[in-house]
Amino acid sequence: MLTHIQGRTYYLPGPVNIGVYLYPEGGAAVIDTGLDDESGRRVLKALRAADALPLRNIVNTHSHADHCGGNAFLQKRTEALTWAAPLEAAVIENPYLEPLYLSGGDPFPALKNKFLMAKPSRVDRHLESENTGPEPLRVVPLPGHAPEQVGVLTPDAVLFCADAFFSGATLDKYYLPYFARVQPALATLEKLATFEADFFVPSHGELTTDPGPVVAANKTRLTAVSEHILALLAEPHSREDLVARIAGDKGIALNTDQYFLSTAAVAAHLAYLAEGGLVRHRFEGGRLIWQRATGTP
Repeated sequence: MLTHIQGRTYYLPGPVNIGVYLYPEGGAAVIDTGLDDESGRRVLKALRAADALPLRNIVNTHSHADHCGGNAFLQKRTEALTWAAPLEAAVIENPYLEPLYLSGGDPFPALKNKFLMAKPSRVDRHLESENTGPEPLRVVPLPGHAPEQVGVLTPDAVLFCADAFFSGATLDKYYLPYFARVQPALATLEKLATFEADFFVPSHGELTTDPGPVVAANKTRLTAVSEHILALLAEPHSREDLVARIAGDKGIALNTDQYFLSTAAVAAHLAYLAEGGLVRHRFEGGRLIWQRATGTP
């Protein structure tokens, strides 16, 4: 069932919180659709129970499977338009790209699972910039976790903020949260620290009126991971060496998905440190090796 937040804004709590806005003239928009057909079925059932049909618009905050996996089900059963940023749309329409970019080549069978590869679905409209999108919803760029991730602000001052930050429980469970781009992620956290809204709804976590503490915790963790990597690079390491060291240092139990997400997260931190001139790379014995730049404290 839908949970009321304020005004005409609701959400469907779950492993991925799904946003819902009820149009004054009838019908609804949803923000994200969950992992799979069952998530889409749950959305449709909740809208029917609230007498909120037809579903008019779907806004995908980003292209990860747990945010767009219900699209295909809903598109078969409704005439809703689907909106996403251009780069995210490419993956939503071609979900093979997600395990492809994580693995760096044709993904082996264990990576072709519903957690990394949603059913393909179409994107009807691109979110080209801030404030584009189905009115009266306002799109708010929140890049970092995904390259062109967006949030959605409703007229009721409720911001659905996607995976711009993670709950304290998630940070406790996963030392190395996945952010595709570190500098944009830090800028997004700074933006959210002063963003004016009455309520903030993360995709994974609890509804809050004050995201300040959890935003600060995410910023602290991102900074700590970069500093951890920089400390390890007092000695030369490959990216794979760094993943193994961090997993050992922090007691991270790696499975196939977690290994590739961790490897990608470490790569993002290396890019961030390299852009700041703090690390350099070289080739040694057929391996790409990273080390702290000379003169870096």
